[in-house]
Amino acid sequence: MIRLSRTIHFNAGRSLWRRDWSPEKNLAVYGDEGPHGYGHNYELEVSVEGKVDPETAMVVNLTDLDRILKDEVDGPLDHRNLNRDVAEFARTPPTAENLAAWIWKRVGERITREKWPCRIVHLRLRLTPHFAVEIEE
Repeated sequence: MIRLSRTIHFNAGRSLWRRDWSPEKNLAVYGDEGPHGYGHNYELEVSVEGKVDPETAMVVNLTDLDRILKDEVDGPLDHRNLNRDVAEFARTPPTAENLAAWIWKRVGERITREKWPCRIVHLRLRLTPHFAVEIEE
């Protein structure tokens, strides 16, 4: 098996504060962020794994992987307010963990729908130079 990785960048704003919690509880759980939230310049690395196709000599064409990342990640997230513009985060805090799981699901389902001979095996979502969340199969 060969692992192929691609990195993209997107920018998005979000607030972790929950409306159903008191300001005191939000402050205790999420810290100084406040209800207004703020933005991040995200870096996303996605890795897929599969066998090399003997005819094309590739696991998957990078152009196709770029298209899926644009459709499933960049398009819905870049320069958006995650709480207001992404239905799944209207009531669920868009923590790094939740956002990474959301991306994993969308990219994985798209790969399956397109019947690619590979699968997503690793995802790293970096929010700052010192903080990232990872999912690995």
